[in-house]
Amino acid sequence: MTACPCCNQPVAAPLLNDVIVAHRLSGFEESILRAVWRGKGHPVSTERIFDAMYADDPDGGPEPPTMYKYFRIGLSRLRARLKGTGVSIENAGLRRGFRLSLR
Repeated sequence: MTACPCCNQPVAAPLLNDVIVAHRLSGFEESILRAVWRGKGHPVSTERIFDAMYADDPDGGPEPPTMYKYFRIGLSRLRARLKGTGVSIENAGLRRGFRLSLR
């Protein structure tokens, strides 16, 4: 049993690090999941996710069109890997970003 990152209620959901290790997430996939997980179910802007993806890049990452391309690829792969785990990343609405969902 673990605490839901959204409401702190006990839930039968995996821990963040367990999900990362069990599904062998790549660096970008892990960065995306960590950024959205920190949002605790609230919308996380794409810019905040970009900051997490390129935190170690002294230049802040590539140009925005390239960032969006890599983000979309990473998000698609991450969603596929998380399928069936009870953890998902959902669109929070137009220009609102993405949010964590635990089922």
